[in-house]
Amino acid sequence: MSLTRWSYLGLTLVLVTAGAAWFGFSRNDMKGQPSLPQTPPPAVQSERSVGAPVASEVAPQSVPRQKASPSYQREYEASQNFWELAHSLLPAARAGDADAEYYLSKVLERCADENRMYFERKGRRLSLDEGLRYAVARHLSIETAQSVFDRCHEFQTEDAADLGTSATWLAAATDAGQPGAEATTAMKILLHNQMLNFARGGAVPDSGNLGAVGNGADPLQLLRSAVKSKNPEILFTIGEAQGLLHPAAADTKAAQLSWWLVACQRGLDCTANAEWVQNSCGGNPACASANTPTELVRNLAGDQWPEVEERAQRLGTQLDNDQWDALDLGS
Repeated sequence: MSLTRWSYLGLTLVLVTAGAAWFGFSRNDMKGQPSLPQTPPPAVQSERSVGAPVASEVAPQSVPRQKASPSYQREYEASQNFWELAHSLLPAARAGDADAEYYLSKVLERCADENRMYFERKGRRLSLDEGLRYAVARHLSIETAQSVFDRCHEFQTEDAADLGTSATWLAAATDAGQPGAEATTAMKILLHNQMLNFARGGAVPDSGNLGAVGNGADPLQLLRSAVKSKNPEILFTIGEAQGLLHPAAADTKAAQLSWWLVACQRGLDCTANAEWVQNSCGGNPACASANTPTELVRNLAGDQWPEVEERAQRLGTQLDNDQWDALDLGS
């Protein structure tokens, strides 16, 4: 399946619609409160990776898989140059290091998305000056645009063919059971299935290209496997997935925020400097005044805070006691 023949505008409209259902509540629900993170969900990514079979195309393996380095996440979070980071990850990824495969896929996908967002217009590559002016015209942050240029511009000016594709590395990491890759693949499948349902219902155009994603993998099984890592990023992702896991629910806001609160309590960066917080809050004083992760989520929850807090306490107990079957990860 490929979405590459969809126009950028058409794809954006589809994903905006799908994203509203994904997060489970609209801006109208959050009036007077911080908006939810605007970072692209894992399934809303570059055209070359969204449509590619996520768990069928595998990266070449030259030696048996190695034990993954725990430093990859720190390197990814701290990197100011993703081009250099990608090339530093490449040897380990080629050697079968599942974490390196996963973070290489993240680098490739993120730069493709962000370059398209800030430094492409109507299929034409923009210079730094053009990109900054284009950001201003759309009321986007020029600081973010500059940061994107610093991290990712070499992917536009250099030949990146030797790095492979995000979809290939994600598939390899997913097949190896890397938790972040499993959660990312699950989200891609869930959102793809939702888009299929929208197309069948006539809510979005059926391009005829919405084929299989994930090579038949069960997204619920992938999430159930990933959650056992107890990684706070995985817990945050499961929170993002609530609207997709429970499409018939009238309101998944409390469920979503309870997972986010647990993720914050277990080490996710939920400070004012965290990228997802900055993207979510902007200049909103409710976010800016939050001194703790609990206060941040309470501001987001509004009058649903008691339910969020109770759910989070229950989730924490279930995670601590490895009560995997008790976690509500859909059916």
